[in-house]
Amino acid sequence: MSDGLRELLIIRHAKSDWSDDTLEDIDRPLAEKGKKQACKMSHWLAERDLIPDLILVSPAKRAQQTLSRLTRHWDKQPEVQTVDALYNADLDTLIHTIKQVPDSVQRVAVLGHNPGLEKLLAWLTGDEDNAHLATCAIAEVLIPSDWQHLEQAKAREVIRATPKDAV
Repeated sequence: MSDGLRELLIIRHAKSDWSDDTLEDIDRPLAEKGKKQACKMSHWLAERDLIPDLILVSPAKRAQQTLSRLTRHWDKQPEVQTVDALYNADLDTLIHTIKQVPDSVQRVAVLGHNPGLEKLLAWLTGDEDNAHLATCAIAEVLIPSDWQHLEQAKAREVIRATPKDAV
């Protein structure tokens, strides 16, 4: 990767469990299916050598549990920052959060929630019609600048995968 390029991994949390309607949204855990999804995507990332240097993650239980299963078996453990503002973050919050990443970080993952993540992907690539992120989907996007100079429609999506793609 050239020095000017940065890689952003946009990761939606895995499938959550809706069986307990007494739980607050932020406290909803992963469903069994979600646990399996996250394990599949962990291997998918490792096989492609796409382990991030830094992961910015929502404090929601389902996001934290996705993180735990994604990173559990990786040889290289990334720096992890739980960012309260990522819980149901809107587009402006996501952009602001990413712009705070130090220049020394080449590959960042943002692990959070829709609809914010889909809006971020659409904003970065300029492709609003092709920004759907299923549960535990990962989109890799190349950013042609440092993090502070993130611009609309300047990034290029390299790959997008879902647990169904990760065999």
